[in-house]
Amino acid sequence: MPKLDVTRRQFLRGLTALGVVGVAATAAYATLVEPYAYELTETIIHIHGLPPGFEGFRIAQVSDVHHGRLVSLEEVQRVVQLTRGAQADLIVLTGDYTTSRRHYIEPCAEVLGELQAPDGVWAVLGNHDHRTDPELTTRSLTQAHINVLNNQNTLLRRGSDVLQLAGIDDWSYNRTDWKSAFDGLDPQHPIVLLSHQPCVFDMPQTEKVALVLAGHTHGGQVCLPIVGAPVRFMNEFHYVRGLYRRGQTQLYVSRGTGVIGLPIRFGAPPEISVLQLRRTPEEATS
Repeated sequence: MPKLDVTRRQFLRGLTALGVVGVAATAAYATLVEPYAYELTETIIHIHGLPPGFEGFRIAQVSDVHHGRLVSLEEVQRVVQLTRGAQADLIVLTGDYTTSRRHYIEPCAEVLGELQAPDGVWAVLGNHDHRTDPELTTRSLTQAHINVLNNQNTLLRRGSDVLQLAGIDDWSYNRTDWKSAFDGLDPQHPIVLLSHQPCVFDMPQTEKVALVLAGHTHGGQVCLPIVGAPVRFMNEFHYVRGLYRRGQTQLYVSRGTGVIGLPIRFGAPPEISVLQLRRTPEEATS
């Protein structure tokens, strides 16, 4: 076998070359693959006091579509098609439909209007919707037969059983009106709350809410090995992705489907979340 005579300099050059290749491959994956690798996730959430008629009730959550320069209308259509295949009883949209230009709003709402579910499609606004045009966004979604819960609520019915659904307008723009959002609801029975911002989970107003559904974080959009999502060190992004619990209140933060800032995702693939509600084990056996 011939002897390999590799100098230290050659060895370091080889490592550098491997590093460059690794960085290039990672960059290509983060821009060309993961932003389009939509995941239809399934999560079971046990709700204390869930009426029997809502056992197994399926909620599909779509968040942070961000139609605009970085997210084409074709991608929004892909999200809609995947969501329609989730066989959800209810579809909720938790804000940021576009990013910064008004002319994207109506086409996006029109495509989202293709979503259908037995108990309807319900939405709240996000910070980028307020940054762009909240009135036009609300009007366009409504015209597309999407119900916008701007500090409002509604009742979902299964025979004599009722599930309470509320929605708040974006907290970061100081548009949240808790009193109006919860007006007429019974805090002794489960409330599902739609909020673009997950930070409301820490507010006393949500203490009697059974489940908060939020977005905003994009799952960090970039989540590094060992380090995790750098954005989690910001107070606004304390809750980055997935399910959290505090007492009887739970929070689910969707990773969303779009991107913002840079057309990249790494370690935070886009998500359409399907949440199946179930009674707590002790209630189900009683």
